[in-house]
Amino acid sequence: MDIYTDYANWKFENYELIEELVKSKSIMISRFNIVIMVVDYLYEQVVNNNKKLEDFEENIFDTGFNYIHDNFLTIRNILSSTFNNDIKSMEKIAKSINLLLYVNDFQNELLNLDKDCSKDLKILSDFEGQVIKLIENKENASDTMFSLLDDISIPIFEFHDIDYISVDQIFYDIALEYNIINDSNNENIFNEIFLKQIEKM
Repeated sequence: MDIYTDYANWKFENYELIEELVKSKSIMISRFNIVIMVVDYLYEQVVNNNKKLEDFEENIFDTGFNYIHDNFLTIRNILSSTFNNDIKSMEKIAKSINLLLYVNDFQNELLNLDKDCSKDLKILSDFEGQVIKLIENKENASDTMFSLLDDISIPIFEFHDIDYISVDQIFYDIALEYNIINDSNNENIFNEIFLKQIEKM
């Protein structure tokens, strides 16, 4: 199987979870909607339009697919291990899960550096442990926890001279370049455009 077949299979396997998160307008899915739109667009170019992607487009597809795959794997593991596959119950602590995904993003950013970041990774790992405990206790993270993550991550990024840009921000710019979205419909992206993507699944 190639990566495009893998993506089609992934969407099929995760259809119910994605659909439920979209219906509830979950913050867990809102962080992925732009990424999925771009990956879907490139997928359609290959599968429906028989277009050969440029190398940079293949890299965009690969990066986007891996990002949503890994994050949904985390969500599915929480759904199974903590909530006995009850999506609505899991949604009640969406803030905690979203916070965990942000921590994972920051950890991955450091892991991609060609230097020893073990000390900083330990700091993030300790914070991650606190968030996991909240999830296991089925508790929502407070706004203070998000501020604490900022207090931890910003000095780390400054020390390593990292101008951190999140994956969803990068893919937002890509979506603009491909005219998948435009700035004027930014507020309606979640409600309109992504729902259309779900209909294609």
